[in-house]
Amino acid sequence: MPCRGCYEWRDVKLISRIILYPLCVYAAVWCWNGFRDRYENMQLDRFGVELEDREEAPVEGDGGETGGSDTAYDLEEVNRMLTNSVSAKTEGQSPKKPEPPAKAGNTNQVENAGEPEKKGGMMTYFSGMLAALIVFALLVARDVSHIVGERVGGSYVTKSTKSRKADMYEEAESIWANGAFVDAIESFRGYLRVFPGEYHVHKRIAEIYEKDLFSFRAAAMEYEEMLELDIPTSRWGWVAIHLCNLYSGKLGDSDRALALLHRVADECGDTPPAVKARERLAKIDAA
Repeated sequence: MPCRGCYEWRDVKLISRIILYPLCVYAAVWCWNGFRDRYENMQLDRFGVELEDREEAPVEGDGGETGGSDTAYDLEEVNRMLTNSVSAKTEGQSPKKPEPPAKAGNTNQVENAGEPEKKGGMMTYFSGMLAALIVFALLVARDVSHIVGERVGGSYVTKSTKSRKADMYEEAESIWANGAFVDAIESFRGYLRVFPGEYHVHKRIAEIYEKDLFSFRAAAMEYEEMLELDIPTSRWGWVAIHLCNLYSGKLGDSDRALALLHRVADECGDTPPAVKARERLAKIDAA
């Protein structure tokens, strides 16, 4: 069950990474687009204000001359006219002073009160983009460091385990070489308590029982225990064949030997030990 929980936690982490990575990238791109748009709009507004300030106001002036003729007639002349003495005197036109031209200027003053707000919005987008990039970088750094740490730590643990196995096995072999067979078996048992299921260690214990201590019953029990291990079919068959020989020979238990031969012939398929078991069964039946 703990392993199952570990797998479920790994699945949760994987799903969270699949969601968080694209989300951070999308947030960074969205904030960058907003920052760019705000910056471009601010630059365009500033450029438009400068153009309006530099633009000259048009001046329109209307000037005209108005002329008038004042004709003055003297009373004497009127009298002369009445007496058929006509004398006309005309006065020239006197131009009026033109009115000064009226100047019209466009005084469009653009207030920049909204510019701080635009800058504030632009910095908000920039801060959001920066935060998204920082989160993305932290996630990547954490995952990469975790993967590297697992590989380095795993290789270190593997090397440590192999070296420890080698040291313990060599220690047990050195005890056996000194003739302390029982102590050697106990040392191998200690090895199996730390690293259970090691086939070659079980086999070494069975060999010491059989060849050094001549304890065939203990050797048979060790071989029986080896048959419970998760080992390849061919290897399992050879262990069973050796146990059959031990039962039929040193222990004189033909029934167990025969039952084990049938088991090898039935369960080991076409492997060499199965072929050998069938041959022996055929000889027994022929006899």
